[in-house]
Amino acid sequence: MSEPDETKHRQNLKPGDYGHLSDLKKGQRAIVLDFHNNNAALRRHLLDMGITKGVVIEVKKIAPFGDPVDISLRGYELAMRVEEMKGIDIQVLPENEAKTKHV
Repeated sequence: MSEPDETKHRQNLKPGDYGHLSDLKKGQRAIVLDFHNNNAALRRHLLDMGITKGVVIEVKKIAPFGDPVDISLRGYELAMRVEEMKGIDIQVLPENEAKTKHV
């Protein structure tokens, strides 16, 4: 049996492209632009975890079936569900972009 393709449902975003956090593949980095969800409690939870506009996020690991996803931000790693990640707008950063960039 072949290994599950953890990225088959993700868009192929290139540096400079806009999308959702859930579209990033392993190793890609992006800057958070905005949130779009109607759940105030979830939005507050994301902010409490350090996911704010301007923060740089890198996808570290993706579970074999695609959920959850481990991301790195502000010097720590965090596991998130793909459904939560769909409500976060991002812009993909070039691979050589400084890792400490914050807007």
